[in-house]
Amino acid sequence: MIPEQWLENLSNGERIAQDLRLKIVSNAFAPNEKLSENQLASMYEVSRSPIRDAIKILANENLIIPERMGVVVKGITDKDIKEIYDVRLMIERFVFERLCNEDKSDLLIQLKKTIEMMKIAVKFKDAKDFSYYDIQFHQIFIQSIHHNQLFYLWQQIRPLMQMLVLIDMTKRMNDAYDDFNRVIENHELYLDAIEKGDKALFKKAMHLNFDDVDDSVHHLF
Repeated sequence: MIPEQWLENLSNGERIAQDLRLKIVSNAFAPNEKLSENQLASMYEVSRSPIRDAIKILANENLIIPERMGVVVKGITDKDIKEIYDVRLMIERFVFERLCNEDKSDLLIQLKKTIEMMKIAVKFKDAKDFSYYDIQFHQIFIQSIHHNQLFYLWQQIRPLMQMLVLIDMTKRMNDAYDDFNRVIENHELYLDAIEKGDKALFKKAMHLNFDDVDDSVHHLF
């Protein structure tokens, strides 16, 4: 279910962390569920060493609580999700402000190409590819100002953001396929706002892209 592009160049521990992260965020592993190192090693057919690497990664993300020879699943709450989106909104608003007086021609070409790849993913009903290009769209935007510390902050929330988008888009592909037209249009509006440097239009695009965190968007402007 996880896009292959998100698994490239990862160690065994990082790959296992990706899969466990998806299982935890999707509630395949419920909060307070106990998982032993041996159980996980058997599940992934590896030694305990990469399992311990994965545990360290997920503990740092506050998804699990390490215990002797295992973990307790902590899970992710609505508050956690809102805070992740709060950080993403602040990052993207900052990037937009920095770009207003910059040459955006190369960025716009990349973003347009990414939207075209999103359209192809919708055509083939490929939620994995769509999720990959959705995240890629925003990452290209964030990377465009070459702000190392800001990109580091993005990297901290990206793994959980990937899972949230993947779960949402998979469900949407199965239950509300026609809604992808709206999702694409929202990204095109985002692109239009960036191209014009239009703050009001960008605010509108953010509202549409983060329609469950409208209050957060409002307070950023």
